[in-house]
Amino acid sequence: MSNLVQIQFEGRFSSEMLDDHLLQNYIDTFRGYGNYRGDFWFIGKEEGGGGSIDDVRQRLTAWSGRGRRELEDVYDYHEAIGVTHLFGQHPKIQPTWGKLIRSLLKAKGQEATLDQIRGYQGQNLARAGGETCLLELLPLPSPNAGRWLYSDYSQLLQLRERQVYKEFYAAQRANDIRQRILEYKPRVVVFYSSDAWYQQWWNIIAAGVRFSSHVREGFQYGDDGSTLFVITKHPTARGVTNQYFEAIGDLIAAHS
Repeated sequence: MSNLVQIQFEGRFSSEMLDDHLLQNYIDTFRGYGNYRGDFWFIGKEEGGGGSIDDVRQRLTAWSGRGRRELEDVYDYHEAIGVTHLFGQHPKIQPTWGKLIRSLLKAKGQEATLDQIRGYQGQNLARAGGETCLLELLPLPSPNAGRWLYSDYSQLLQLRERQVYKEFYAAQRANDIRQRILEYKPRVVVFYSSDAWYQQWWNIIAAGVRFSSHVREGFQYGDDGSTLFVITKHPTARGVTNQYFEAIGDLIAAHS
């Protein structure tokens, strides 16, 4: 019977707890999807998902099994965790990705129809060797700002509260992303959140860039001589239109 005894940690059985060594390695290593050599980088607050501890565990296990990479191919990784409806010949358009793709297509001088957006998402977005890179400021998937599962399933002290976690990792991650930008010099970096807390980190990543506001749509933009930086509202924020993101694409096209 002793082999069946489970040790409890603050109300959780040890078998339910996350592997903190793997979790820490994921936090320290994984940055997002796509290709650093791509022209178009999109940087968000944090990845969605992680609505249950089983989902988090599945993501960590898949990432580990695939080689613990800094960047993943978005299709191959999501196939490994059983998410296939966002890819292929006729995928469901993901709301955040859809508007980002709308900007990208316009930046390339292409029509941003639903069929074009669907086709790009299903076949081209954030693929290894492709032209796009999807990064996140914060390392762990979370379904929304009001939920925080990690304090219940990890003993890492920096995960005990969501705000502690944010303050602990944001500076480190911002510096890492800044170094990648200096190394790879993408054509454009789009930060998609205008929330003040995140905007402070966008300014740090874009170190020294002076931003101007778009006359009609109000998003911010500036460049450092190599890379155009754009700060936008989140694609799923209330009131954000397709025209807003198409205007971003027009700006990128005019800047090249």
